[in-house]
Amino acid sequence: MTEQFPLNLNRSWWWLIILLLLINACGMFSPVLNSNDAYFYAVISKTMVSSHDWINLYYASQDWLDKPHLPFWLTALSFKIFGISAFAYVLPGFIFHCIGAIYTYRLGKELYSEATGIVATLIYVSSLHLLLSSMDIRAEAFLLGEIVSACYYYLRYDRIGGIKSLLLASCFTALALMTKGLFVVVTIFSGLVAMWLYSGELRKIIQPKWLLAYALSLLATLPELICLYVQFDLHPEKLVFGQHQVSGISWFFWGSQFGRFFNSGPIVNNHGNPGFFIHTFLWAFLPWSLLFIASLVATCRRFKTQVTTQRAISIYLQSSFWLTFIMFSATKFQLDHYTNIIMPFAAIMVANYVVNQTPKLVVIAKIQQGLTFLILCLSLAISIFFFRASWLIICALIPTLILGYCIFQRSKISMSRWILALPALAVASSFIVLMLVNAFVYRSYDAGYNIAQYLEGKSVAPLYNMEVPGLINNLEFHADLPVSEVHLPLPDNYPYYLAIKNDSLLHLESYNYEKLATFNELEMTKFIPAMLSANKYQHSLIVIDLVKITGLRNN
Repeated sequence: MTEQFPLNLNRSWWWLIILLLLINACGMFSPVLNSNDAYFYAVISKTMVSSHDWINLYYASQDWLDKPHLPFWLTALSFKIFGISAFAYVLPGFIFHCIGAIYTYRLGKELYSEATGIVATLIYVSSLHLLLSSMDIRAEAFLLGEIVSACYYYLRYDRIGGIKSLLLASCFTALALMTKGLFVVVTIFSGLVAMWLYSGELRKIIQPKWLLAYALSLLATLPELICLYVQFDLHPEKLVFGQHQVSGISWFFWGSQFGRFFNSGPIVNNHGNPGFFIHTFLWAFLPWSLLFIASLVATCRRFKTQVTTQRAISIYLQSSFWLTFIMFSATKFQLDHYTNIIMPFAAIMVANYVVNQTPKLVVIAKIQQGLTFLILCLSLAISIFFFRASWLIICALIPTLILGYCIFQRSKISMSRWILALPALAVASSFIVLMLVNAFVYRSYDAGYNIAQYLEGKSVAPLYNMEVPGLINNLEFHADLPVSEVHLPLPDNYPYYLAIKNDSLLHLESYNYEKLATFNELEMTKFIPAMLSANKYQHSLIVIDLVKITGLRNN
């Protein structure tokens, strides 16, 4: 292993990045979604399409005020073009994920060099949680393509000005605001403000060129503000989360983010831990976590010896990452996917460290060898556990075995590939295994999908869910029939289909019904633990019967 950085810039690295994106894209063809939240958001977008109402957000026929409109607009547009499917749901978020990769490269190149930009992009497209989140679409998938793009153009605007940079930065900022709310400006502007503070240029904050940038960003957010005003501010009589006189505008500027930050909104979390994002980031950023720690140590050590411009860049990246990280850690409302939006900055930090640490490359390579081996062992174990009696084990094991062979041929592999290419491919092989598990194993436990498949082509009738937790969104997304939740006494618009827990069939003794099929349901969050423990499997499994109610029983 004698190769040294700077990285030999050849097409093979770009082909590797494209290969990783293609592997990532394969997850879009799973017929089921990857989380309950994904189904929840998909149902809201489906309602937007079916109602032809692109202004109001509804869930279960009720006004819904918890997220801005943009992800739902984009998903609904995808549904209009491609039809209602898991593929159409994932596609818009995956596109923004790819936009994030493009601008991670451009930001890395702008701050350091093309080599840094390429390595940062490779790290971005192979980080474990970004791979998984690009299929489990939430707001953060869209934010990846919006925040880092806004950061790039604002940095260009600060350095050289220009109407193009101003307009694109304002546009991407507005998209981020219409995706998540006001707190995105912390991530977008924290690096710039910290850099200005370091260089004694803090007065730039109120310079006319930057006041214009703020105004244009707010102006581009008008579609969101208008929709919120029309749905809520014009109708103070509406009941939203148990309250009347709810202002959508006030919610956008305060409640949507500050309500969660202070845990004072209608949706709260009382289990926050200040250290939650530390261990979360360490596994989410695999296989680059140890290199990230090493890059932080190296940055601190060499900060005093750097020239002013290098220090400013370090301050920009560290502030963009850490201010958002600390903000998330300070709130009790904590979810693992929150850290996704700061991973592009971490990728650039690691990339710069790797490209410029020639004396330590042997040590770095050994660390990455160990991580590659551990990841492949985990992929092998999961493959054997889930696919031991299936042809799918071939698909799952081929990438793992190829990389395993490479490990035993390590003396013939260049150092840069040990540090970057093989760990990235190892994570990609794990992603393949997990997507195969989702598409072919978990699918059999997604009762909503399987009920919809069973009813396809059957006589058209209403479909009801009777108190089966977590099933209603899966059903409503996959089924072509009208779906709603019911309780006893049941509706009298016979005939209709009813999904009911097996142990609740006794409640139907006064009705004439035909039992059509039985399905198993496991929540996605409980799936892996249930598969590993027979006891947890029994406690987590929900057995659901699909019945057809034809009327009341004659006594």
